[in-house]
Amino acid sequence: MRTKRRPARGYTLLEIAMVVAIIVLIIGAAVPMTSGFTREQRLRDVVRELLVLAKTARADAMTTGQSAEVVFAKDGFALRRPGEVEPGESFRLPRGMRYVVEPFGADRAVRPDGQRWVFQPTGLCEPLSVRVEEDEAWMKVTFDALTAGIADEGYYIP
Repeated sequence: MRTKRRPARGYTLLEIAMVVAIIVLIIGAAVPMTSGFTREQRLRDVVRELLVLAKTARADAMTTGQSAEVVFAKDGFALRRPGEVEPGESFRLPRGMRYVVEPFGADRAVRPDGQRWVFQPTGLCEPLSVRVEEDEAWMKVTFDALTAGIADEGYYIP
């Protein structure tokens, strides 16, 4: 009687090593791309918080008929609603971030330290540019005077 020999089933060590090497290469290429993405998201989060406060200040000013303002500080910014002496809602910058503001008509950006961004009862606000920075990465937005929305943006993420 003759027995037929079956081929061995499974993978060789070389095949397994090749698959592992390919997976390591893919992960190694993906990590730098995701670090830039997360840095961009952190910058956008700060801009988004400022946008929310600006829209809220504008709506409050139009609703109450009194001026509202966003107050800039070294470590963040806050909303001062009509009738409030001290700012209420505030946002603190994440560790390692900083920002500068460039008021309308200014020849250069300045570090924030008590500057006010005023929103009139008519819905108008002062045009303003803000540049948020983290290490070498930055994002600059310019706010529209009519809507308090973002009119222009630029960024650099190394």
